[in-house]
Amino acid sequence: MDFLEHIKKDIKSPNQVPEGYFEQFTEKMMERVYWEEELKAIAPSLLDISRKPVYTIPEGYFEQFTGKLPQVSTRVIKMTVWRKMVSYAAAAAMAGVLITGAFLYTDHTSSKRFDIAAYNAINVSAEINKLPEEAIQQYLNNNVIGGAGHELNNEQIEVTPANTVESIGDEELANYLNELGEKPVS
Repeated sequence: MDFLEHIKKDIKSPNQVPEGYFEQFTEKMMERVYWEEELKAIAPSLLDISRKPVYTIPEGYFEQFTGKLPQVSTRVIKMTVWRKMVSYAAAAAMAGVLITGAFLYTDHTSSKRFDIAAYNAINVSAEINKLPEEAIQQYLNNNVIGGAGHELNNEQIEVTPANTVESIGDEELANYLNELGEKPVS
């Protein structure tokens, strides 16, 4: 008997009220009243809409339903082989037009490789000597640090024997070149 009594205590009735239902009831009801009043102020016509289902069937509809659907015969239209071929030919023609257009209207000159031999054949010194001195001066004023508008341009650098290349010894220059990883020229 103890076992059955234990089981009866563990079985919960399906007709129970959720825990805390009555404690929260007034709060939930007041919230609903608040929202209905809010709805009356904003859109009163929404409250006039019936809450019954819109789509209904008449009483006893399924009992009176005979279950016979009208038999309608339809003709099956086969797609002939020539129609398939025409659609494939149209797709192929469209692809051909797109590929040809892409080939004709793209720039092919940019795909050429860089010509290193022509680049090495340029004599930079000779090309610079062809430039007028005014063009070089204008370039240096505009593009080199200390050019036009730069604060270094307005300062005068005083040349003294202490800051010229001639005043640096051969040993000091050789050490500097060794630090850079270059061999000194003899």
